[in-house]
Amino acid sequence: SSGEYTALVFAGVLSFEDGLRVVQARGRAMQAASDATPSGMLSVLGLNRDQVAELCDEAQGDEILQMANFLCPGNIAVSGGKAACRRAEKLAPQKGAIRALPLTVAGAFHTSIMQPAVDKLAAALADVELHPPQIPVVSNVDATPHSDPEEICGLLTRQVIEPVQWEDSMRYLLDDGFDQFYEIGPGRVLRGLLRRIQRKTNCENVS
Repeated sequence: SSGEYTALVFAGVLSFEDGLRVVQARGRAMQAASDATPSGMLSVLGLNRDQVAELCDEAQGDEILQMANFLCPGNIAVSGGKAACRRAEKLAPQKGAIRALPLTVAGAFHTSIMQPAVDKLAAALADVELHPPQIPVVSNVDATPHSDPEEICGLLTRQVIEPVQWEDSMRYLLDDGFDQFYEIGPGRVLRGLLRRIQRKTNCENVS
């Protein structure tokens, strides 16, 4: 989700220097929220959204357990308390999941566990000047582009406690006629996810 800040810098919404400062403040605030509540994330493979929602309901107990990343069909990450994640990992195969993999992360990102980070991030964003984007940037929160800097600011604060809508963001671009994609950096994870959404989509790697 921090990649959205890269896109916003590229689109001229905020400067490179301001982008670094905000991402640093965001990281520190999310780490503090993680330290306050032992939590984690789990990748669930082979279930649809309704099935994963049911899995979360059954596994959460008295903890938080929520869908956090909608990556592609059959690949959804959930976030929540440590014990809830362990219960979900054991329960997932019984629900028909192919695999349930704990993720190496500091905490339950994109859930209400991150609520303490919201005010700190909002304060960091209030200290920088945001401009209308020179090119459209699709928000992680609602999978649509926004041109109002105030709206963008609000979405960035919501982003830490709401699911990443990556699949829907890619579908928005595909439906809008985009047919060439690039994955910048090492690896081919995003290309693989994109081809699970639309198999024949052309995506090149730039490392």
